[in-house]
Amino acid sequence: MSLERVTRSAALRTALLLLLGAFTGALLFFAGTAGTVLRESPSRHAGGAVNRALLDVLDLSSYAAAALAFLLVLLLDRVEPLPKVQKGLALRLLVVVAAAAFASHEVITPQMMALRDRLPTLVELLPGADPARKEWGRLHAFSAAVLLVRLLASTALFVLLSRKPRRTIAVTANAAAEGPTAA
Repeated sequence: MSLERVTRSAALRTALLLLLGAFTGALLFFAGTAGTVLRESPSRHAGGAVNRALLDVLDLSSYAAAALAFLLVLLLDRVEPLPKVQKGLALRLLVVVAAAAFASHEVITPQMMALRDRLPTLVELLPGADPARKEWGRLHAFSAAVLLVRLLASTALFVLLSRKPRRTIAVTANAAAEGPTAA
């Protein structure tokens, strides 16, 4: 393997791991701070509006990160062929990340916003037994679960792709039969 090929491989792997690390960090940051935003905002409604805007940015960046990581995995595989299992798992995990982003951005969040717009008052002012409040809680749980799926998939991707395959030295039958040679 030429030095140029090794350098290109290292650059692609580094770019891929940097992208996955930054993406995973963004997911973890949002997951960790969404509750703080709700608590520290003047109202839960205002905090929800901030979290919704941040979630939209996170969903759109998830599409971009998944697409770029998909491309980097394919390029890395051309320069330094990945084991089939590693490549297959990586591409499947990226599809999971993109599908989870789609579910959040196009299904769950719009349903939450439509429900909020239909309510006669703010969600936090509804009694706990109210069907609309229960529906809000169910949608919020789905949203949190989808975020967790993205977080776990991106973490698994980082771990999977940070492991380089072990290089093995091929030993031919003649070399093994000769044994060590005297110098």
